[in-house]
Amino acid sequence: MSPSETRDPAAAATADARGKTVERLLRTVAGLVDLPIAVCFALEGDHARKLASASELPRDGGLEEVVPARRLRLERARIVTHVGRGPAAPEVALFAPGTTPLSVATLPIMAGETQLATVLLADIRPRPDLAEPRRSAALDDLRALVEGVLQPPSATEPITASHAIAATPSPPIDLRVRRRAGSSQRAPRPDPVTGLPDRAYVHLETERRIERAQVMGQGLALAIVSLDRFRRVNDSLGHALGDVLLRQVAQRLLSSIDDGDLVGRRSGDEFIVLLDDVRAGVSALQRSDRIQQAIREPFHLDAHEIVLTAGIGVARHPDDAPDAATLLRYADIALHQAKNEGPGRLKLFDASMQQTARERLDLEHQLREAMRSGQLSLHYQPKYSIETRELVGAEALLRWKHPQRGMISPGRFIPVAEDSGLIVPIGTWALNEVARQCKRWSDSGLEYGRVSVNVSGLQFVRHDFVGTVKRAVRAASIPPERLELELTETIVMGEVEQAIERLSALRSLGVRVSVDDFGTGYSSLAYLQKLPVDVLKIDRSFVQELDREGVAAEQARSLAQAITFLGHQLGLDVLAEGVETPTQLEQLANVGCDEVQGYLFGKPMPPDAFERHVREG
Repeated sequence: MSPSETRDPAAAATADARGKTVERLLRTVAGLVDLPIAVCFALEGDHARKLASASELPRDGGLEEVVPARRLRLERARIVTHVGRGPAAPEVALFAPGTTPLSVATLPIMAGETQLATVLLADIRPRPDLAEPRRSAALDDLRALVEGVLQPPSATEPITASHAIAATPSPPIDLRVRRRAGSSQRAPRPDPVTGLPDRAYVHLETERRIERAQVMGQGLALAIVSLDRFRRVNDSLGHALGDVLLRQVAQRLLSSIDDGDLVGRRSGDEFIVLLDDVRAGVSALQRSDRIQQAIREPFHLDAHEIVLTAGIGVARHPDDAPDAATLLRYADIALHQAKNEGPGRLKLFDASMQQTARERLDLEHQLREAMRSGQLSLHYQPKYSIETRELVGAEALLRWKHPQRGMISPGRFIPVAEDSGLIVPIGTWALNEVARQCKRWSDSGLEYGRVSVNVSGLQFVRHDFVGTVKRAVRAASIPPERLELELTETIVMGEVEQAIERLSALRSLGVRVSVDDFGTGYSSLAYLQKLPVDVLKIDRSFVQELDREGVAAEQARSLAQAITFLGHQLGLDVLAEGVETPTQLEQLANVGCDEVQGYLFGKPMPPDAFERHVREG
């Protein structure tokens, strides 16, 4: 007798009814997304079955070839309920050998407290114009969209198809969503912080409005608004006031839009604005600029006045994109371009951005391969005392030699590493490699002083950063004073209290700290005197003006003198970088600068060349 024949008939009927309901829901989901979908059912006891479907199948076969049935049979009907992303997600085990999804998201289908199934969304198509962080964000958006369709029913009711589209209760505060006649009948699910419609509703509304615009011959624009440096508000004032500020931003956005426009919260510090009836790119830019100007007006939180800026990326239908998913992706690309150019920027998508995004993603992929295959290396530029002309140390600088393209400028790949998060493993590798190199030179009897290594903001804010430095020093068995960490002025002044605590911990290890590019940021002298640092570095942009004539040269000399005086008053050494001419060196000596580095004394060089340089004097 088969296991299915021993099943209670009533339980079997309930399970079959639930299975049919979930199957109907799956067909609804398949109409919403262009990704392969797999649904794993959890039925009674040891009885499990599977259902696989897709709205887009590989050309050379069905989804069964990607997600084979034998891989979907789940022991004892246990199903994961968490979300996994990327090639390391647990859900990847469901896929056929050799098939690596780029991103994966899962969500459960529930009947009260009982899980009936798990929906798995898998992105298996290459998307050269969409970087990994944005691809994951896009998949999260799709997951939220599907979750909006598969709303869990209450624990006391059986699951039915109607639950998938049931309207949610009205939000506790006025949404103030301006809509024209004919708007979607589905009520928005309020974001719990701002009360704005959630991103799932905004996506559905975008699709609906695109259909209407096509019928009426109108245009539509989608703007993604991302607050600049919002994290600083949360860290300095606390999350409670951060939430208050988000609500104020939401109201500011609502007050700056036209009738028919819609504002929703995407996630974190990002909002989505649908600009209705956009007839030209100028109109989209003008209306987006109005939003940007509204955000720039000061906000007031208790006794605090907060000044914010926002990056905005805008894409249009039908000029840029034919559907909602593409519209969102192109607005993301435009936002990425705006963020790259600095705070408070506004960008309208154009085709060249897509090409730039492809090239950037290609460079990111090649950088990942460079990390694996040992294409990255460190070169060392010597530092000298101005007074004695003796070597005092070196700065380790990252270099990338591509097997086909040759040397790739740090100015090209460092921003990509920062944006993708690769700078964290690269920075950890560089830190350990510098420590190991110091050990090699010490063992060979080389007097090299101390070696500095650059630290990114992403590295510095990690809670384990001090521990990473400690492990590098101990693993290499070097005196900690041989190591110096260089942080930019922007990093150390970003979250001052946190920076003081972390720098104090580094100081207690015996590691030196220098503030790089000093004079290019906006340091508060009240905080600077509290920072436990050892060196101020005068930025090369000022040094290059020292041997020229005119007002710019006078200003550069005055600034170099002021930085040197300030550093000495605080008990710090002062180093100037980018010194290339004897005149520049003389000017720096005249203002009392302590140390210099630059082509006048030596270019960045591989370890063996640096060792020869030192030994030959």
